Amino acid sequence: MTIQLATDRLILRALAPEDAEAHIAMMGDPDVAATLTPDGVVESRQRRWRAFAAMLGHWQIRGFGMFSVIERESDEWVGRVGPWMPESWPGLECGWGIARKHWGKGYAPEAAVAATRWIFDRQPALDRIISLIAPTNPNSQAVAVKIGEQKTGETFNLENLTLDIWAADRNDWLNRFGV
Repeated sequence: MTIQLATDRLILRALAPEDAEAHIAMMGDPDVAATLTPDGVVESRQRRWRAFAAMLGHWQIRGFGMFSVIERESDEWVGRVGPWMPESWPGLECGWGIARKHWGKGYAPEAAVAATRWIFDRQPALDRIISLIAPTNPNSQAVAVKIGEQKTGETFNLENLTLDIWAADRNDWLNRFGV
């Protein structure tokens, strides 16, 4: 079964092998890596490749995972957004990473709302969705607010990085964004 979500400006589809180079390039940007890697620095190409492979494998293991975000107008890959819950994660996360070229266009919240709707639809027992955000990442904090999440006061330690847990209650989220 092919999964595809659509918004006014975007198409979301499961990550695929052909997205590897775009993802590796995005994660090679120091500004992107500053907020999406545990050390805040660009990792080696080999580590970026393995991280992408883990995201592909997540679909196989969990039955869900990050979506590639494609700009409808240009058919360009702009990033990845969606559900993520590797081993020992504190909950089902909606995460996002957008290539710097596409920052400021509102793509992260637009895609995250579509992905969260999809998650809640397929996970009827899920009482909340979370996002793990570095305290030094005001852009992602702003996205979290736009998609109905609030900082919970909880934290999660990922390697040497302490991340804030932001969350949205299922019922509150559905009342705000509909089904």
